[in-house]
Amino acid sequence: MSPVSKVLSGDAGGVLLVVGSSEETAKRIESFLRNAGHPLRCGWTDDPAEMEDVLTRSAPDVLLCDETHRVAEAGRLIRRANDLRPDVPVLLIGRTLSADESATALDIGAKDLVCCEDLRHLRHLELVVLREFVGHYHLRTLRLLRDRMQDFEQRHSRLLEGAADAIVRVHEGIISEANPAFVRMLGHSDDSALLASPLVDLVIREQRVRVKERLRVVLKGKHNGEALEFDFESKSGEAVPVSAQLILGNEDGERVIEMLVRTLMPPTPIVVPIVVPRPEASAALEATFGGHTIPVGGNARASRATLSGRVGFLKAIAAPAQEVDGPRGALFVLVDHFPALEERIGLTNTEEVVDQLTLVLQDKLGPAATLYVFSSCEVAVVVSRPHIADFETLGEQLKAELSAVIFATKEHEAQLTFSIAVHPLAGGEKADAVVTEVVREARRLSEKGGNQAAIIGAAAKSSQNEREEARKAAMVKKAIEENRLKLAYQSIASLEGDSRQHFDVLVRMMDENAKELHAGEFLPAAEKFGLMKNIDRWVLARCLAIIAKRGGGKDAPSLFIKVSEDSVKDAEGYIRWVSELLKTYPLKHEEFVFEIKESILQNHVRKAKAITQALADLGAGIAIDHFGMSANSVQLIEHLPKISYLKFHASYTQKFNDKELQRRMTLLLEVAKQKKIKTIVSHVEDANVMARLWQMGVNYIQGYHVQEPEVVLLASEFITKAKSIHAPR
Repeated sequence: MSPVSKVLSGDAGGVLLVVGSSEETAKRIESFLRNAGHPLRCGWTDDPAEMEDVLTRSAPDVLLCDETHRVAEAGRLIRRANDLRPDVPVLLIGRTLSADESATALDIGAKDLVCCEDLRHLRHLELVVLREFVGHYHLRTLRLLRDRMQDFEQRHSRLLEGAADAIVRVHEGIISEANPAFVRMLGHSDDSALLASPLVDLVIREQRVRVKERLRVVLKGKHNGEALEFDFESKSGEAVPVSAQLILGNEDGERVIEMLVRTLMPPTPIVVPIVVPRPEASAALEATFGGHTIPVGGNARASRATLSGRVGFLKAIAAPAQEVDGPRGALFVLVDHFPALEERIGLTNTEEVVDQLTLVLQDKLGPAATLYVFSSCEVAVVVSRPHIADFETLGEQLKAELSAVIFATKEHEAQLTFSIAVHPLAGGEKADAVVTEVVREARRLSEKGGNQAAIIGAAAKSSQNEREEARKAAMVKKAIEENRLKLAYQSIASLEGDSRQHFDVLVRMMDENAKELHAGEFLPAAEKFGLMKNIDRWVLARCLAIIAKRGGGKDAPSLFIKVSEDSVKDAEGYIRWVSELLKTYPLKHEEFVFEIKESILQNHVRKAKAITQALADLGAGIAIDHFGMSANSVQLIEHLPKISYLKFHASYTQKFNDKELQRRMTLLLEVAKQKKIKTIVSHVEDANVMARLWQMGVNYIQGYHVQEPEVVLLASEFITKAKSIHAPR
């Protein structure tokens, strides 16, 4: 596969923007490139201000400036484009190709000169565009990788600083990096005190030769990862016995050794950083743990809490909730990488760590929470909260707080991560099902790497769905305000040779990350939160601007525009707004065809009559969408005499071989012919179905077998899709 094919193999393809006086240039370039097998789309604008708006919001892959008769103007546009998006390659489209003209193009800031007068020139244009496209892709990839590397280095530094284990990096025998744990281990207070120091100078004199020899052989690739026991010399001159794991690494092409250092015996007693519960909390703990208070402290091992375990957890969930407690939830906390922890600090110390975990959980969740030790590394909790929404953040909050705790025993310290599952109880759930779900989810999170929290269950999903719909509605509202909606057009093909083009207008939305969302991903939320009237008006105004910009004419296409139920309900307001909008541009015959679903028309027959009559009087056509699903479909046509088109429901195509549906479709087609109403069948994805529809007398068809929706037609809608940039393979 060529480099060009690899770059263009993604779903997004490539996007070009042509700036010039003629839209035909953009169409010709796009047609040639797509026929050559390149999934590239061309946007077009003749307005420099619109070009600036596009470049400000989202950059194309290549910009082509078609100013063949005004080189001075081209120079200004190219300089402006380079100022706004210096990474985007700009090509100048000229009438001819010559050495002098190419030099002029380069002199005014273009990457190259191209021409599209004939096939030979178009082939040259194709190769230049692909060259610049691949170069731009690689430049974006490089910048992304640099950002990722910088982010990785920052996170790596933060992890080193916060690690409980001592870590030191050695380059050519010199300490190039040491985390605070290592510095403190040797008794220093300044984090930079040991930087640039020879490592062997920190080792007690008798063992320096042995350590130096091990560093040398590790650099040769031997004993890589093996532990070495020796003694460091602290600032006060005392020996610090350690076990250091020496790992060979690479930094900027140079070999480095990273040492993970653990003390074999702490030089000073370590105090457990757990706050001793207040008297009232201790009483609650004593009651909770069956009268056995867990002692806290660095020198006393916490006795294992006597909890009722799995059976008690199951019974607590099954018990009826007390109204005064508020909504209840099941919480399950799992210590990640527990076998590795046991291997590192031993069985006795891990048991003590889990004892400390129960104390921390009780302190953070409050005395009303009931804890159950589910296994050696798992703690289950039944907890109450004032509101069901409080459970949404409980898991994440608890995960962050627990991860910040240093669990310490007499001989070891441990900073752990946890996998937490939260299951709000709505009432009526089976206890064993709740326990199974919450345990399975926590263990699944841990197997995926841990340090995660999740909320599950019907109550959580309902709350999450509400929040997600509200979030999408807010996103739609903001997208309307910021003009981040755009239009796509799917051809409605004539089976009778009609020379006029017909397009179904579809609405798309770009989210804040420049990802394109289809209507089904955001319109349901818009409908629920009353935003459809705004979307209807934006679409109509945008379509009018497109038709006006193209200049109309006898071959102007017919655009099918959907009208929502909210607009039909507000029939008077919608009619008034449309009438005012069309004062500046009177419609030619059926330049616009307004589509309204059959179910909406049937639910609002009186308002449907008013709105269809008014729109027809303005010169628009009327189409019934999702037609044929009601027992009263024929009667509806009688009530609405201004109907121009009937678009059949998708089920007529999807279940085309269903004899009952075919019989009904034949009846409805006959009624349409009698009333001289044209018919459209959508979702056509099969050539055989298309042939049968022609035999049945259908006038128009629409679907992916005919043509996929075309998204980019004008620079106004030219916001490029967010591309997933991957590092070169």
